[in-house]
Amino acid sequence: MRTRAALLSRLFRRPPTPILPPMPDSDYKPRLGFDIRVKPPRSGGGRTRRRVEPEADARACEREDCDEKAAVAAPKSPREPNVRIWLCARHAAEHNKSWNYFEGLSAEEAEKARLASMHGDRPTWQMGKNERARAAANARGPADMDDAHGLFKEQSAVQRQARGEYRDGRKLPRLQVKAFQTLDLKVTASGGEIRRAYADLVRRYHPDSNGGDRSAETQLQEVVKAHQILKKAGFC
Repeated sequence: MRTRAALLSRLFRRPPTPILPPMPDSDYKPRLGFDIRVKPPRSGGGRTRRRVEPEADARACEREDCDEKAAVAAPKSPREPNVRIWLCARHAAEHNKSWNYFEGLSAEEAEKARLASMHGDRPTWQMGKNERARAAANARGPADMDDAHGLFKEQSAVQRQARGEYRDGRKLPRLQVKAFQTLDLKVTASGGEIRRAYADLVRRYHPDSNGGDRSAETQLQEVVKAHQILKKAGFC
């Protein structure tokens, strides 16, 4: 029994893991054609060493008759904020004390800059006149998607009715929206489309086209009224 256990132990004993030396850079051959090592060597060879930045050159104060060492780089003027001048601690304090952002601005420009600073120098619009935001808010949304099977037709109609109809960034009165619906047109229909729809509906509802039958006169009057509303609004 003991001999059998010793034999099995000898057969299934794992060999010791060899300790391999680091692979020289010259022997490394990447399989994919590019180096995937965490720290690939530099082109000059040898190990990568931490880069040591050289010390910055000592600068002198740029004020006349001052030989002190510069301490800070300050903006040159309010109109040239990206241009820097090197100043010592004393002249930097004087520069900050004499700083006037409104220097060189007219009264109108100064007032405009003051009002802009109240909301972070970001563009604003007067309430009720932001046509661009209004048009974006009423652009095509998920409710106006192409619905081939009519699954969302009722929801889409309710949402359009709640927010209203817009043409050229302007909300249309309910009377004009109803006129477009009477002619079976979208509110974005062109003048030519309005005239063609009006002519087709007049021919359809006119008594002469129905053998003298006057039962469609009500629809004919609604079509004529809708066309007059859209024509008065300048749509056709």
